[in-house]
Amino acid sequence: MMEQSEQTDNAFLSGRDELFVIKLSNVFYMEADDHYTHIYYGVDQHFLVPYGLSAVEKACTVHAGNPRHLMRLGRKYLINLDRIGYINFVKGTLTLVDLLGKSANLNVSKPVLRGLSNLIQSNKT
Repeated sequence: MMEQSEQTDNAFLSGRDELFVIKLSNVFYMEADDHYTHIYYGVDQHFLVPYGLSAVEKACTVHAGNPRHLMRLGRKYLINLDRIGYINFVKGTLTLVDLLGKSANLNVSKPVLRGLSNLIQSNKT
């Protein structure tokens, strides 16, 4: 399913008759959908891969080492930390902004949002 290579900005998912290349620095966020994953490059730009989010996350780690700009949020999301625009703890939403300035709101549990906020604030120096 996954091939080993030197560290790169791309993750590769390969099946019997197909190869998916994921440009990690351009990822907006990834969303689990049962045994599939939606990979978003922007609000209106995404594609579906026939692999679960855990397999996609593993491919990102195998090929890019530990991509610091990607972070797993619960079972459902893998987000690009560089795209965070707003966190609302009361509503339990995380707003991400793509490269075109369009935003997407993700529903995330309050404890996960608090942990994310603490991580962001501790890394600002």
